[in-house]
Amino acid sequence: MKIKPFIILISIFYFLHSSSSIRSPVFSSTTNNVPETPNANSSMPETPDKSSTTPESPDADNSPPKSPYASIDKSPLAPAEGPSATFSFTSKSGNSSPELEKICHTTKLPIECVKYVSLFLNDSVKIEPLTVTMTTIRVSTEMTRQAIETATRFKKESGSPKNLKAAMSTCLDNYQSIFQDNDLALQALDKRNPKEASLKLSLSLTSMNTCFDGITQMHIISPMRDMETELERLLRINLQLVSNMVKS
Repeated sequence: MKIKPFIILISIFYFLHSSSSIRSPVFSSTTNNVPETPNANSSMPETPDKSSTTPESPDADNSPPKSPYASIDKSPLAPAEGPSATFSFTSKSGNSSPELEKICHTTKLPIECVKYVSLFLNDSVKIEPLTVTMTTIRVSTEMTRQAIETATRFKKESGSPKNLKAAMSTCLDNYQSIFQDNDLALQALDKRNPKEASLKLSLSLTSMNTCFDGITQMHIISPMRDMETELERLLRINLQLVSNMVKS
């Protein structure tokens, strides 16, 4: 029976120990739950500045809108100043004949054919296909010589714009080719070789078309437009006469 008090003491000891170890939880202040603001050395990225990421308004650019004609391929033609240059002799009139009109009507430009050839024929010249054809070639060569002089003047003028000078430079190169090919065509006709003459006259016509292309690419109205048109027509007449009338 002496053991019971000892047991009771032990029980009281455990009870007191258990009571003292149970405590109410301590809650921190609500301010402690807010995460701290990262300092400058923190690895956390800063909130982006909205003012720096907001795209600028289109109205902010004060530059004028691009023109739909900005491309050189769509830009309007520059107007030519003054009337076109002309050949020195095409305003004159010559004497026609039934024989000349018959030959010229084998071409698609009979009126122009009679106009150009009649200026250089006289009563001592026999009107036949070969003579007429060689005459039209010589006339086109004289036209080319005058075109070279006129284009050179426009190219050298200090007031000529760059695109005009570039166009005249292209045409001058091709006028020189016409001059040479016409001479070779005459030599071929002297040898009664219309096939070779046709080849050279085709090259002359191609050179004239290349001149036109150069003018178009520079977007100008040529100050030599009347001369260029007349020369191109006569070059076509040359080729048609050789093809239709001259026999080997």
